[in-house]
Amino acid sequence: MTVPSYRLLDAGAARIAVASPLQTLHAHLDMVYPHLEPQDAAGFADVRVSLLPEALWRPGRRQVRMWCDSQSPFETYPVASALPLFEWGSNWLLSQRLNAYLLLHAGVVAREDRAVLLPAMPGSGKTTLTCALHLAGWRFLSDEFGVLDPDTGEILPMTRPAPLKNESIQVIRARPGAVLGPLFPKTRKGDVAHFVPDRDSFSQRHRRARPALVVFPRFQAGAALTCNRVDAAQAAMRLGLNSFNYQALGPVGLHAVATLARQTHAYELQYGDLDEAISQVEQLLESAP
Repeated sequence: MTVPSYRLLDAGAARIAVASPLQTLHAHLDMVYPHLEPQDAAGFADVRVSLLPEALWRPGRRQVRMWCDSQSPFETYPVASALPLFEWGSNWLLSQRLNAYLLLHAGVVAREDRAVLLPAMPGSGKTTLTCALHLAGWRFLSDEFGVLDPDTGEILPMTRPAPLKNESIQVIRARPGAVLGPLFPKTRKGDVAHFVPDRDSFSQRHRRARPALVVFPRFQAGAALTCNRVDAAQAAMRLGLNSFNYQALGPVGLHAVATLARQTHAYELQYGDLDEAISQVEQLLESAP
């Protein structure tokens, strides 16, 4: 099969080139990256992937496989779910390659270039809170990667669509200004729809921010809001645990998380109501040094 030409997606901290003959995938990419202008894909890209359909063995069961550097590290997906495969697969590839930076598993939003990092394990409500903060007027830097430059201590945006899952889809869709891509039901991670950051966030995807606050979110349905300070030593340990490449960076990673923990205030935030959580994060930023 002849692989079609690549298209380049410039997310800020990284450039992803993707090629595929699947017109539905390109239509979905147009929906979730509506603010990116066309760019020449012949130059450098951190990751180059191809999504190619597998041979059709049984009607209605056609699959797509993702390739990178002549290897296919992922299982096939149904052709209709090519976009989730691309988003998850390219994120995994980036987590293995961007070792010039410390990559925290965190949502990141900013006000006046003061960044709030939301590190959390999957299922903690990180993506939902990140999207809700963005809709409340914060600049969207990332949902998946807190990209920390260890030389400067600054955060680089990784502006890509945020994958909402299951109940979070309707929670965010109901909020004013929310733009979501198509719904992909019954994927291996449940129902998925991608939240689209606004035009300003995409246009400022090369504008760095200075970390001002670290919030470890934890959603619990029906829970009252609680917010507790986390000391610097505990914050550093938890930042390391919520990192893709902390161990791979060795002393550089240790120094980066220790510096970040010393220079910011950190809190653990349990919430059951999004608006209460947003108000609390805003108050914490106002009181942050």
